[in-house]
Amino acid sequence: MLITGYFGEAVYTSGSGPVLWGLVSGIAYFYIVYEIWFGTAKKLAIKAGGSVLQAHKMLCWFVLVGWAIYPIGYMDGTTGWYDGIFEGLNMDVIYNIGDAINKIGFGLVVYAAAVASRKKVEA
Repeated sequence: MLITGYFGEAVYTSGSGPVLWGLVSGIAYFYIVYEIWFGTAKKLAIKAGGSVLQAHKMLCWFVLVGWAIYPIGYMDGTTGWYDGIFEGLNMDVIYNIGDAINKIGFGLVVYAAAVASRKKVEA
């Protein structure tokens, strides 16, 4: 997704290039969403149970909702059918908001799962 986003933002910046590379990136995103919500990652989380399953559910929501911030930044920084929708926003600010929410959120969820797992081992 990062590579295809880069191609749409920095290499193929005119014509249908940004839309095409954004679409490829979107397909990758939806594959990841499917895999964690319904695929192998879901099955492994169910098998592990407990705090792992709880953390998995929370992380699934971060990927579904939190990662949806990045396409807004992409569309703000490129041209396509969506021109004017996100006018007045700054692509870098949008990406930084997405990074803060996702990276801090992911870290807190993983930390909480580790603490819960440690308490379970100590008990």
